[in-house]
Amino acid sequence: MGPLIVVADAEDMSQKPYRVLVVDDHRVFADALAGRLADEPDLEVAATANTVEEVWAVLERQEVDLVTLDLDLAGQDGLALAGEILQRRPAIGIVIVTGTSAEDRVLEAVQMGVRGWVAKSGSVDALLSALRGAAHGETRLPAEVLSRVLGTLSAHNGASTPEAEALSRLTQRELDVLRCLMEGLSRNEIGAMLHVSPNTVRTHVQSILHKLKVHSALTAVALARKAGLPGITDDEARPPYDVSTFVRGRGSPSQLTT
Repeated sequence: MGPLIVVADAEDMSQKPYRVLVVDDHRVFADALAGRLADEPDLEVAATANTVEEVWAVLERQEVDLVTLDLDLAGQDGLALAGEILQRRPAIGIVIVTGTSAEDRVLEAVQMGVRGWVAKSGSVDALLSALRGAAHGETRLPAEVLSRVLGTLSAHNGASTPEAEALSRLTQRELDVLRCLMEGLSRNEIGAMLHVSPNTVRTHVQSILHKLKVHSALTAVALARKAGLPGITDDEARPPYDVSTFVRGRGSPSQLTT
């Protein structure tokens, strides 16, 4: 299966640039990263911050859409800061940019609503992909940790009665979208298959997350798999443009297993 969530669609890049706050306690790295992001026409660096105090000072005086955040801020926990930011400003998309593996913390980050995780040793393209995905409420994880995190989510967040009931409240179109998400399809691909716009798909995804009471599509997919919601498997023929009828025939909410 391909990446669970992919980069935002090119057609969405025509709006005003997304404002990014770059947070890292190494000033040279923060400035270098800010300079690189400033080269992207759809991104605008709002500020850089090297301490927790500087982060809050920026957020109090400026509108920020995205935050790149290191895990270690001069001995302070960057992930704890991420949780505080999301509590106060839930619309902000946070991408962890770290020099340590700390894979054990990826699950914690995803569950609190962090939208991306990129290694400092990784490519710029990976970071740009994560930022653009975060700007659209999408979650982007590196391939090497995605399967492990998804497996842990499935094990820890099994479909208890509340989750199964939540899935049963999804509309048929939301179930169509969720099944497509289970196969790692992008918003453009889902829209083309279901004959709706990518923005409509985005609205459906937001509704799915709200009804399932989760912060990310990754968690929604884990819950759906544990509940027994059928997806579009690789060994079945997938129509090239229209899977709406196909996915509608894969089971209704009443057929979910608990």
